[in-house]
Amino acid sequence: MKTLLKAAVATIALLAGGAALAADLPRKGLLPPAPELPTFYNWSGVYVGGQVGYSWGSDRASEFSTAGQAPLGRSFDYSPSSFIGGARLGFNYQLGVVVLGVEGDIEGMNAHAGQGDAGGVVRVRQDWQGSVRARLGYSLDRVMVYATAGAAFSKLEYAYVTPLGGLSETISASKTGWTVGGGVDYALTDNLILGLDYRYTDFGKFDHVGAGAYLGRTVEHEPSAHAVRASLAYKF
Repeated sequence: MKTLLKAAVATIALLAGGAALAADLPRKGLLPPAPELPTFYNWSGVYVGGQVGYSWGSDRASEFSTAGQAPLGRSFDYSPSSFIGGARLGFNYQLGVVVLGVEGDIEGMNAHAGQGDAGGVVRVRQDWQGSVRARLGYSLDRVMVYATAGAAFSKLEYAYVTPLGGLSETISASKTGWTVGGGVDYALTDNLILGLDYRYTDFGKFDHVGAGAYLGRTVEHEPSAHAVRASLAYKF
């Protein structure tokens, strides 16, 4: 009887020890916890910054007789160019990988050029320009490529001179045109954004009717410009 009781107690102890050991072993079929997913940069928000760059333009001055608008066979091609610098303000809103935005900028410049001959000289000067544009971007985490288009504004100052007659006249023309281009932005930090862009700007055609040096002549202008810019902005 005692032998049977001892055998039963030993069996129970052995089974209990085995169950405890089995509980300590890793369970088959269970996966380790999943790693946290990476967080992607969010372009949404207001930003403000500065920009520097270079602008090179084209302007053709074609002459017509004021009476009847007959071509006089005289035209001047010149290319005002300048370093540029200014400020920009914008807002982005991100929808998945698509980034919608609006941006405005204003910048100073010192673009000037002139062309002509003994029959007449035309000079142009441009001190500032600005724009208001829509932007459509594609986000690649901290890199965004975008296209942009909108309205452009500037003031062009023209001087007309007849060297033989010693006469001159000047006009200031405030012009509105269109601008289109694209660029790439890179988020250096969550707040600092480095950018590089290119834009083409066109102010269309307009006429100046001479009243002094160019009396009896009308000059048709076709100003346009290309520009590249580097920018640094702070996103709030």
